[in-house]
Amino acid sequence: MADIKFMALGGQDERGKNIFVISVNDNLYIFDAGIKFPERSVLGIDVIIPNFEFLKANAKKIKGIFLSNPSSNNSGAISYILREIDAPVYCNELTTTILKYRNMKYRIKNRENNFKIINDKDVVSFGDVKVEAFRTTAAFPESFGFAIHTEDGVIVYAGDYIIDGNEQSYFSTDMNHLNQIAQKGVLAFISDAEYASRIGYTVPNHRIEKFIAAPMKDKKRRLILGMFEEDVFKLFEIIKQAKANDRKIAIYGKTITKVVESKIIQESLQISEKDIISIEDFMKSADGILLLTGAGDLLYTRLAKIAAGNDDKVEFTEDDTIILATPPAAGVEKRHAEILDELARTNAKLISLSDKNIWSMRASYEDIKLMTRIMKPKSFIPIKGLYKDFLSAERAAIEAGVDKKNIQLINNGQILKISEEGKLVIASDTIKTADVYVDGIGVGDIGAVVLNERKQLATDGAVIIGANVNSKTKDLISLIDIQMRGVIYITEENPIFKLMQKQIIDILDKYKNESKTNSNAYDLNAMKKEIVSRIRTTLKQETGKQPIVLVIINELDGSFFEPRQNRSKNS
Repeated sequence: MADIKFMALGGQDERGKNIFVISVNDNLYIFDAGIKFPERSVLGIDVIIPNFEFLKANAKKIKGIFLSNPSSNNSGAISYILREIDAPVYCNELTTTILKYRNMKYRIKNRENNFKIINDKDVVSFGDVKVEAFRTTAAFPESFGFAIHTEDGVIVYAGDYIIDGNEQSYFSTDMNHLNQIAQKGVLAFISDAEYASRIGYTVPNHRIEKFIAAPMKDKKRRLILGMFEEDVFKLFEIIKQAKANDRKIAIYGKTITKVVESKIIQESLQISEKDIISIEDFMKSADGILLLTGAGDLLYTRLAKIAAGNDDKVEFTEDDTIILATPPAAGVEKRHAEILDELARTNAKLISLSDKNIWSMRASYEDIKLMTRIMKPKSFIPIKGLYKDFLSAERAAIEAGVDKKNIQLINNGQILKISEEGKLVIASDTIKTADVYVDGIGVGDIGAVVLNERKQLATDGAVIIGANVNSKTKDLISLIDIQMRGVIYITEENPIFKLMQKQIIDILDKYKNESKTNSNAYDLNAMKKEIVSRIRTTLKQETGKQPIVLVIINELDGSFFEPRQNRSKNS
């Protein structure tokens, strides 16, 4: 009997940051490693990644990292993992191409050979454990699920999937292959559940063809389509429509550019160089198409920049039709609504596709139920989503025939033991998990203190106080310079300014007088802290704000200085 455990380091009761670990006889197999995008209130943070301390501590036990596809939710954190851990990464050719590009962008060196390209039905052997890839229908072509073959049965991991029996392309699912896996006896089915609350099947709600067909035929107008770079299925639909209407496409987004250059896209859509134009040529054209992409908030940032007229390459005109062809991603719903308002202020015609019109290519209630029936698992574990989504997925699994006793909903950090009978037991010990903030190139060095200071700066502003004193006599030998940013506007005649000035002078005089009898009493740090405390208290009482206060006091040779009038600056 194998010792099998399942752990989530991220992705549970949250949207994004998906990373899951299956331990078989103390060897670790990692499935997906994603990021999530912060809310706009988390100031200055680019992305949030999982805490990798558990993986770093057990690096020698890691047999491989297996990726469903190159979407940010599933593989956005790979570059950060490879900085710390030298482990093989198993994925398809397109995923490899995109992730190598990201590694280059993030300056990750000496990890090119970590990527191992696998194809549908490939089996990677690790002694008694074998990992088999199977193809799923998802937003990326040739997305994978994985079947982990153990001596006690098969564990099936399906990160992203929908059921579409009519799809016959790089996005299709091999149902015969799924049945072959199921016949070997599925011990546990680990299923995506983020959209389990959507009733029905995702198909055909994931298609945008009917919404873009008419604008594509209107060749008197240029067409701008905004979409997340993860929505490659939409890219296929757009390119097919563009070719059918003999319209050229320009691409704004480096990741999608890499996708279009890939072998899968080139062969499937028969794209030639004449089909793709530069952004400059698009701006000169009368009927060109601009595909404007980005991950998370980057898409909205690009759209807002163009709408405001601040982009160097693109400008919206009254002859343009803008289609926001993707529903809002989790965590950026508010930003999505804001950008619609900004785009509406331009002269271009705006068409927005909401999540009522277009569904993300993820499993809905009936997809989960049908996939569970196909797999016939002894146990069921929902992943990727909020707790309410897990409850919906649980109901779907029960309707598909899984015993409710063999369904377990777990949180990040919990360890789930899987027995050969399919029984699931949550262990008493846990793994440390947390959000790790990434700010530019800084990873994990942004803590609660820094975030609170950023919020404080955004809401209450800052005050900077500067003064020079004679290093010998301790007399004030220069102006007291008070600068305010984001607090209030004051002049030298303002009573608040005069009060702050007097308080600062009183504190300087107090320390100067104390130093005459005790030289050790003159402590610059203590003096600065007292000024900060006094000024913050005053501003709180007078304005209701509590800004960050910075104090700079320089001790200088005062022989060349004469006392000067105090002044203030504001903004």
